[in-house]
Amino acid sequence: MPTNPGSDTCASSPGRTDFDAIVIGAGLAGLTAAAFLARGGASVLVCEQSDRVGGLFDSFWRSGYLFDGGIKAVENSAILLPTLSLLGLLDQVELQPSPVAIITDGQMQPIRGLADIEAYFGLLESLFPPERAGLRHVLDDVGAVYRLLDAALTFPIPFMQPAGSGKAAQKEWLRRHGSALTRLPRAAGLMRGELRPYLSRKLTDQSLINLLAEVFPEGTSVFFGLGYWRMFLDYYYPRDGIQAIPQALAEAVTAAGGEMRLRARVEQVLLEGGRARGVRLATGEEYRAAQVVAACDLRQALTQLVPDTLLPTEFAAKLAHAEVSHSVFNMFLGLDLPPEDLATQGCDHLFYLPDREGITDTDRINREDYFARVPQEISIPCLHRPHLAPPGKTGLVVSAMTSWRYGGGWEGTPAHYAALKERSAYQMVASLERLIPGLTDRIEFSFAATPRTVATRTANSEGAIMGWS
Repeated sequence: MPTNPGSDTCASSPGRTDFDAIVIGAGLAGLTAAAFLARGGASVLVCEQSDRVGGLFDSFWRSGYLFDGGIKAVENSAILLPTLSLLGLLDQVELQPSPVAIITDGQMQPIRGLADIEAYFGLLESLFPPERAGLRHVLDDVGAVYRLLDAALTFPIPFMQPAGSGKAAQKEWLRRHGSALTRLPRAAGLMRGELRPYLSRKLTDQSLINLLAEVFPEGTSVFFGLGYWRMFLDYYYPRDGIQAIPQALAEAVTAAGGEMRLRARVEQVLLEGGRARGVRLATGEEYRAAQVVAACDLRQALTQLVPDTLLPTEFAAKLAHAEVSHSVFNMFLGLDLPPEDLATQGCDHLFYLPDREGITDTDRINREDYFARVPQEISIPCLHRPHLAPPGKTGLVVSAMTSWRYGGGWEGTPAHYAALKERSAYQMVASLERLIPGLTDRIEFSFAATPRTVATRTANSEGAIMGWS
């Protein structure tokens, strides 16, 4: 991937070794922390092991097409837009709504409101008539969580409001949405337990259970799985690609006097009296600070950067054996095809479920044709932003969840890795061609990124993209 745009401005001042705060990691969390610290007058150093900022907030250009290498859209969640606004970056980033649709049995259903979710469940009823009653029970719970989140996502978080407006904004929110609080007890009951067992109590057809569960990671909570139907309405995309967000934050850090070090892997957190007081880089360089913020892979931060004796024995053992989340397999396609010919009903973010059988939890580890069957997340950056692809052409990013251990593991020998990557890419394209007939003939170029790519670029354990499993 190319060097991060503007990275030449991200070098630290030579000779300086003492700061008020050091931030390990220039992903979104680290950059946001650094931006607020620097804005508040602190001297800040950000150390990033990669050659570019952003972590999973990553975009790059290839042959005139922009592709996103990590996440494909962002959710506001009542936090992102206010944060960018407080830092004066909202207009610079130019976030635009990113409409979502879900495709099942070849039928596309845009998700723009609760009525569309109800229509999608109606489609499922037509595909699985004996499951009608169970589906309506699930839809009732989806509706309850949807309405609660609909209110919660507009709550005015006090420290993100203009000075002096917090209490007034909260009073107005209570007046408009206070009734939503009556749904809290029901929602609280859905926070316990996992989605797949919950669906198994409501439904009997395993394929239908798979269809409703497979879009989410195994182990997803009931509340998360049902609530995500509302989150589909909360997707945004920057005018110039996902990388625009971390790039704007990095520029805000340096504009406020903060300093950035790229290709600066932290090897050790320096302790004094049991407190973090600096870092040592892999090069041997040392930097001191009153505060150290570890905005990086948590397992590595607590098991590799500090002494074993720092953590309670029981907690350290639990942390060492905790499973990280799933990873992702990405395909990047440059198509000789105008984006409007894809007929996505204006949606630039699609979830494509290839068949009615669905994927089970064990399929994610050992199913031979897994990538021919797994749901695909399809992103079309240029659909509403034509400058992100050559005229009359389309750049597609097609993603699928996968385990680090799939097919014998992505960390295998070079020959094993190459064969696994090639097989997975072939299956993904063949599956997508069922949705886009003649796709293969329109591909100008294609390439893939695997969980090993994610692990290499971000230093995340096992290429994890969502923290813990």
